[in-house]
Amino acid sequence: MYVIEIILKRPMTSQSIPGEALNASDPSSYITEKNSRREQPNDVTCRPVFNPATRCGAYFLPMEMPSRDPVIKSLPHTPLELFQIFLPYSLVKIWVQYTNHWVESLLQDRHLKPAARLKSWVETSVAEVYIWLAILVYIVIHKEATIHSHWETSHPEHYAPDHPIRRLLTYDRFQLLQRHIRVFNPFNISDTHLPRVFQAVDNWSEHIQRVSLDLWTPGTNLAVDECMTRFTGRSYETTKVPNKPTPLGFKSWVAAQKGFFLQWIWHQPKKRYGPVALVKKKDPIQLSRQLRSQRRRGLYTPLNPTQSVVIALVNKLPKARYHVFIDNLFSSANLFTHLRRLGHGATGTARRNCGIYKPFVQLKVDDTAGRNLLRFGEVNQIAWKDNSLVLFLTSVFKGDELVKRKRKRPNTMEARARPIQRFFGDEAVKDFNIPLVAAIYNDEMNHVDRGDQLRASL
Repeated sequence: MYVIEIILKRPMTSQSIPGEALNASDPSSYITEKNSRREQPNDVTCRPVFNPATRCGAYFLPMEMPSRDPVIKSLPHTPLELFQIFLPYSLVKIWVQYTNHWVESLLQDRHLKPAARLKSWVETSVAEVYIWLAILVYIVIHKEATIHSHWETSHPEHYAPDHPIRRLLTYDRFQLLQRHIRVFNPFNISDTHLPRVFQAVDNWSEHIQRVSLDLWTPGTNLAVDECMTRFTGRSYETTKVPNKPTPLGFKSWVAAQKGFFLQWIWHQPKKRYGPVALVKKKDPIQLSRQLRSQRRRGLYTPLNPTQSVVIALVNKLPKARYHVFIDNLFSSANLFTHLRRLGHGATGTARRNCGIYKPFVQLKVDDTAGRNLLRFGEVNQIAWKDNSLVLFLTSVFKGDELVKRKRKRPNTMEARARPIQRFFGDEAVKDFNIPLVAAIYNDEMNHVDRGDQLRASL
């Protein structure tokens, strides 16, 4: 097998620092929209855009990453006890207080119609809120045409399943709680960097993330990717990502392992420099001094708003060395260099316009068009010919590591897949060596997607 190994040099960047925003979790980088392109005009999500590198280094020193498996701490004996770690009695008690005070204010300030359901309100309790939550879980698992169908009873003209939740809470009471439950203080929304829709759940979100790291000690390999939470209502923070299983809703940036979400950051599509930006407004003198200090020490790294989220998520994890797997939304030499400076390895697929070596850009163009086709398996590491030409950036793999994997013959009829189809011949499945970087990437990049699938299966 013929191997092409290219070591990318970090692209030259301007010495002038715009200074609009720093990464609040990383004093050695700043955030800029230079050398990036927005995915959508009204969303700050950016892809890196660099001219192809015309030169490459002659020597590559791979990072040696520790082999560390995740460790799950001792768990409670029952699922209910585990659930109550993530949603403790003390937190639900606060919700009950918020809810009762909220409804009390409505009854005092609003003129209600005689038949208004709210007139039947009686104060809720911690036990009732837990029952309401259990019913929500039950409804998601046991699907019916409508929510009301779960409370329907059978009669001679209509047969309905006997759902046990009918004996725990009436439909009217369930709807009252559904409409008026408050998980935040409705009378005191603080003026923070978060939009109000995220402030409402941020206390619970921070608790879940804290408990997640109490129960799960992260291993070496983790993935960072975007994640969607379904929401079809009105909100300025709603995002549309057509290629996701949940295309419309709230987007968050997630660090995950084995489908378990470790840490996340709410995406704010309207915030110019992204959710982790410390914008130069409140204390411009202090921020300017910090930027000048970084310039003198040569420790600053320009990253776009989306790349900066990767650094922020890794910095939220327990102090250790991590191997971060990302996709081509994030990948550029700048980001990989900065992660390496922080002691972390990184591997990710790359786009043609991320500053990758110029000859590989032309190979990718020719491959997409079905011209000048390479034989399957000829190109490794940064560029490897599989079903299509795949471009990688990595700070960990040398390029000569191989591993045997069982692969299926692709059924696509595109011109770029003809070499691999010739390689398979009449065999539907074949064992052969592939680059370790490709094999490990395929194994490790899907941690966030696996978490999405687990949530979608409920």
